[in-house]
Amino acid sequence: MQKAGYDGITPGPSLRARRGEQFAVRVVSELDEPTAIHWHGVRLTNTMDGAPPLTQAAIAPGASFDYRFVAPDAGTFWYHPAAPNTHGLNGALVVEETEPVDVDHDVTLIYAESSQEARLKVNGLDAYAIPASANQRVRLRLINATTAQILKLRMEQLRTFIMAIDGQPAQPFVAREGELTLGPGNRIDAFVDCTLAPSNAASLTIEGADRQRGVVVQIRCNPNARGRSSRRDDPKSLPPNPLPERMDFHDSLRFDAAIGHTKNDAPLFTVRRGRTITLGLSNPATENGFIHLHGHSFRLLDVLDDGWKPFWLDTMPIAPGGKARIAFVADNPGKWLIEGLDGANAWFEVT
Repeated sequence: MQKAGYDGITPGPSLRARRGEQFAVRVVSELDEPTAIHWHGVRLTNTMDGAPPLTQAAIAPGASFDYRFVAPDAGTFWYHPAAPNTHGLNGALVVEETEPVDVDHDVTLIYAESSQEARLKVNGLDAYAIPASANQRVRLRLINATTAQILKLRMEQLRTFIMAIDGQPAQPFVAREGELTLGPGNRIDAFVDCTLAPSNAASLTIEGADRQRGVVVQIRCNPNARGRSSRRDDPKSLPPNPLPERMDFHDSLRFDAAIGHTKNDAPLFTVRRGRTITLGLSNPATENGFIHLHGHSFRLLDVLDDGWKPFWLDTMPIAPGGKARIAFVADNPGKWLIEGLDGANAWFEVT
């Protein structure tokens, strides 16, 4: 690991694992400060979560640490330091399904601030092109690796199916007007079919601070490559991951917390394994707040408490002065952070 990035590149190497199989990587630190790697969104063993001092001792300069774990979920995840994201240290972790997914191209796009310039890049570049042939299906794995930016993307011209959010499969639905919104740390898997005429291109644009849209990614129809003779049918759902189908709210532990107003010297709560947690969150600040739940995925509850959104999350922005209620099953033993991306963290323990 070097100051320019993992293995000297930004973003770092795109790592791949397979669901249910052991993944192993050795981290050698060439930084001048302690570090660790957090595997963002992976419901792994607590000692491998990369959250010092809660789950491990930090990796000292010149030292190394072996991360070994079995990823229970297929999906799009990413890795970064446990401390605030500095030196361009981030990279993708793709956990493949046990059976191949029917796509023609599988492309990972990491949006992050440049370590040298105060602007956003994708895969370390100002622009990125994806070649595809007629009627081929492209799986876009979108990762927001920024420290505090909510990304508003739009896929122009091509119908875009949302297939997974934060690594967890969702019932496929078409993105309204091609719009895709990702808070810091969020991921979206989208399927896009290249229904363009030969030599034409469709842009994945990003809205800037001035609300003007800039072209960052293009899907280009390759006129020299053989495509498909007809359009594909709408995609079927991705294979499910082993998440609970139901949650028992009758015996749930209910707790409230304010972002940025927590201390991590004692657990926010301790809960027995398998119990449902209902967590009320509020953001008293005048800026967006963000939370990331380690080791678990959660449902966002409806405002009237009469149901939940039809997707799983592990990271979520909360508007200034806003409130939200989430629920999850505490089924992963250990000490887990509830990370506020403004640097304020709390933790809870599953026994």
